[in-house]
Amino acid sequence: MKSLVVRLAVWFGLSFIFVTVVMVVTTHHHLEEELHEKSWKKDYPNHPDWKLHGSYSDAEINDILEELMEGALLYGIPLAISAGFLGYWLARKSVRPISSVNLQLQAIGAHNLSQRIELPEIDREFRDLVSNINALVKRLEISFAEMSEYAAKVAHELRTPLAILRLKFEQAGASVPAELSEEVQAELHQLTHVVDQALLIAKAEQGRVLIHRTEFDLCGMVSDIAVDFSRLAHEDGREVHCTPASGRNVMADATYSRQIIHNFLSNAYKHGKGDIFVNLEKQGAKWELSIRNATRSQPSVEADTLGLGLRVVDSLLRLQPEIICNRKNDGQEFLAQIQFPKVG
Repeated sequence: MKSLVVRLAVWFGLSFIFVTVVMVVTTHHHLEEELHEKSWKKDYPNHPDWKLHGSYSDAEINDILEELMEGALLYGIPLAISAGFLGYWLARKSVRPISSVNLQLQAIGAHNLSQRIELPEIDREFRDLVSNINALVKRLEISFAEMSEYAAKVAHELRTPLAILRLKFEQAGASVPAELSEEVQAELHQLTHVVDQALLIAKAEQGRVLIHRTEFDLCGMVSDIAVDFSRLAHEDGREVHCTPASGRNVMADATYSRQIIHNFLSNAYKHGKGDIFVNLEKQGAKWELSIRNATRSQPSVEADTLGLGLRVVDSLLRLQPEIICNRKNDGQEFLAQIQFPKVG
């Protein structure tokens, strides 16, 4: 379907052509009747004796009408083309506020719901639309803030009873069967992890996470995390291939950078299949860490269906704009490229 601008321009041009054709046809018909049915008469006031009477022949009438049609075509076609361009310009100018609203709406996300739509010299037709959109965004902002605050409170409240349960099972010791204790401890650990992730997301979205940028060895951090996942992957017959390197110092928040890398590797382990490839190389003024793995055709049973891992990554990346992250997933392979600002 053609764009609104093109449709308006075509409508304007066709309307002009239609009106012009109607006028030419009407004039042609009326003039033809006049020339066929009426004779002409001409008097000369200064010479009363001079009087001319007569009528046009069919050949003369046809010649006159042909001249009329040629003149209409000669001037009508350029005017129709000009009307089309004029209509396109007017249409673009008319819908420009809609384009501006769309661009501003695309820039509004969960992290900047406080932003509002602005249109200078707004027309009356768009004033109510913009007002309603801003009212809707405001309601979304309030609802999102309340939901985020509620999630943070729930996550915070759950941490204490979970910690108490873990302590009780640890203190129970021999009174609880070893197999049951191990299973319960694993479930409690998983619940605690989910709660901690949810709490971190809520705090990050509320802007309550403090970033402490320091210089650290990115290569050493990546190697340590890769070793841990290598042990897990090896049990499933998979391998983590980490390109050896050294002296890769970057400037960022070390704690949350570790969590970003850990979550990407966790995502590759849980949702991927086959070997995982980790590479660290220089890209201009940054060190680029790439994590690549084949994706599963069907999600695994153990996969975290909440998708908290990548949500945590997105929240932490918004707090550290100096870290650039690109993700690609074509259904067969997942690739994460994280660029850290290098030091020196």
